[in-house]
Amino acid sequence: MTIATSSSAPRSRSTPLPNSDLQVLSTFTRVRAWTLTGLATLALAITLIHRQVLAALAVSVTTALGISDVQYGWLSSGLAGAFLIGSLPGARLVQKTGPKVGLALTVALTSIVIGLHSVVYTYSALLCLRIGMGLAASTAMPAATQTVHRVLPFKDRSRGIGLMYLGNSMGSAFCPLLAVTVESRVGWRSAFSWIALMGVLWIIAWIIAASIGKTSQKQVDLEPGAVVLVAARASALELARIPGVLRGSLLVAAAAPVTLVMLIWAAKYLVTEHHVPQRDLGLYLWAPALMFGLGSLMYGELRARSTKTRASARPPKGLVAQAACLCMTMTLVPLMYGPGACVLVASVAMLGAGGLYTLATSDMLAHTPRPLVASTAGMTTFAQSLVYIIASPIFGKCVQVSGNYHWVMISAGLWVLPWTLLWLVDASLLRNQSAH
Repeated sequence: MTIATSSSAPRSRSTPLPNSDLQVLSTFTRVRAWTLTGLATLALAITLIHRQVLAALAVSVTTALGISDVQYGWLSSGLAGAFLIGSLPGARLVQKTGPKVGLALTVALTSIVIGLHSVVYTYSALLCLRIGMGLAASTAMPAATQTVHRVLPFKDRSRGIGLMYLGNSMGSAFCPLLAVTVESRVGWRSAFSWIALMGVLWIIAWIIAASIGKTSQKQVDLEPGAVVLVAARASALELARIPGVLRGSLLVAAAAPVTLVMLIWAAKYLVTEHHVPQRDLGLYLWAPALMFGLGSLMYGELRARSTKTRASARPPKGLVAQAACLCMTMTLVPLMYGPGACVLVASVAMLGAGGLYTLATSDMLAHTPRPLVASTAGMTTFAQSLVYIIASPIFGKCVQVSGNYHWVMISAGLWVLPWTLLWLVDASLLRNQSAH
């Protein structure tokens, strides 16, 4: 990757004025900008539903196919591994095609793959489909992030990012209720087919909304005499050299085990630990996912209010510390009694996790040149997927050996602390360097 400027003084690695505002590719009316942002959010919700249907129906599917806890953990790792492999190539694809094509392609492919889940009869076939789902969905976050970054002004981007993660959480919250309801009427195989049809309606709406109206193309030079030249292709190592990207990836990795437990393992946890019937799982599983979204929205708004000018794009250390404390409440779940109390405490942890995801992403994008926005968003997927790959089989083995989820919950909460401290140290060092 090459970054060059024509200004006399080179830009400091800790320069608060973000590179991302040196190039304004297009202008949108406020109504159209938020309409496209809302549809991008809905796309994330749909792709998340496609990914999470198996988790919501985990008990039925694993029982029917004779899948053990360890094998179920590998299904999660297969999905995460495909995410990891497809994250950066998928981001580059989005950079070339643009978010209009990228989002439509993502929703179409995930719809096809989830539909094929209805005809699976072996564990190996299901594993292949989970890998396919990971590859198909790997472009969702880069394409949605590119949409937000392109259509919203700087002051609104953290709000847009919070809304994006709310879409993810709404998909997770709505998925158990939808999946369990459909399964109770048509069976788990047909449930996959019916849920796949959601993507068709969204594609139609997206094509119409993305085609209406015209944008005026113009280049805006916010720093006189400076021109940024960035190659479209960049490796993970080169992306990590952009200020904020590496530390942001660490912050996503800090919260990832908490989201893994509550989005992938929660259904099996409630059945195993609290003997909640399959038909009642939706009554519990919506809350943690919804709280993740509310945390994303809340901290996105707090971040937007703290960024009153372009020059105040410094790391939000206070907000990150608050969100991390909330996320660590996951360690208290084993001390609670009954499924309601456990889910309530876990929901508080998910509130913090949503905040960490949003704050990390907004900090990363504040310093990312526009041609690399999709790839930077791919780094969040890369970090989350890496944690999922490693942690999910370990969680499965831990449950198999201990017979409970106590240490899984405790370790997920404690994992937040060291990585958040690293983020805070790095952010403090860069601010001190800037002051000198």
